Amino acid sequence: MTFVPELEAPSMTVAEMTEVWTSAFGTAHLGAHDDFFDCGGHSLTAARISQQIEVLTGVRLPALAVFDNPTPAGLTQVVNRTLQHTAGRS
Repeated sequence: MTFVPELEAPSMTVAEMTEVWTSAFGTAHLGAHDDFFDCGGHSLTAARISQQIEVLTGVRLPALAVFDNPTPAGLTQVVNRTLQHTAGRS
């Protein structure tokens, strides 16, 4: 029997998520705990964030997930839980 080590589930860092948000808002910098709504976020911004997350990670989140998790730190947790769940099914 051959031992195959478990592969770690891929993950997204808060810094990577913050870059996604910075790009979506077209601003110089956002922090990990900046609020989506306080930054002027709306449905099109949420769609841009969701689309970029899918490009980077393969995770398809509805734009509503951004509304429910309105900080880069919070949304990173959602993406990473989804990645872990997906990896666990492989």
